[in-house]
Amino acid sequence: MIEYAGLVGIDLMGLLATVVNFIIFFLILKHFFYEKVKDILAKRQDDISAEIAGASEKNAEAAKLKLEYEGLLADIRLKEREIIRDANVEAQAQKHEIIEKAHEDAKLVIEKAMQEIELEKRKAMNEVKSNIVDLSLFAAEKIIHESMDQKQHEKMILDFIDKVGEAK
Repeated sequence: MIEYAGLVGIDLMGLLATVVNFIIFFLILKHFFYEKVKDILAKRQDDISAEIAGASEKNAEAAKLKLEYEGLLADIRLKEREIIRDANVEAQAQKHEIIEKAHEDAKLVIEKAMQEIELEKRKAMNEVKSNIVDLSLFAAEKIIHESMDQKQHEKMILDFIDKVGEAK
């Protein structure tokens, strides 16, 4: 029984046979394969859920490790700053020590130079006194035209120099 509605025709018997075949095929598939497919899908769903839970745990663990490493990095940076600060403090202390030592060394050099100057001054004064004594003796000899004994002349001139030195 074929009915034609214009150009398209519908075969009701063929349609009914196809629907019956589909229902039988569906019932056979359900009877033999539905539980297996359902189990496979459930297993796959469980596997996916487990993977998602594992990924969530790994993400949480990674976030925890990230926080730990950031904390360690902050500690390292803090220690780095402390080491640099300590090194600067130590460098400043060494600088002050070096400057103090340089000042002390300069002071010692100045004191030694002053002592040498004083020594040279005394030598020069003694030499000047000796030259004055010699000149005085020579002048006295010329003035007196007679020669006095050397010791007497030196004593007289040294007394004269001492009296002049006291007068200053």
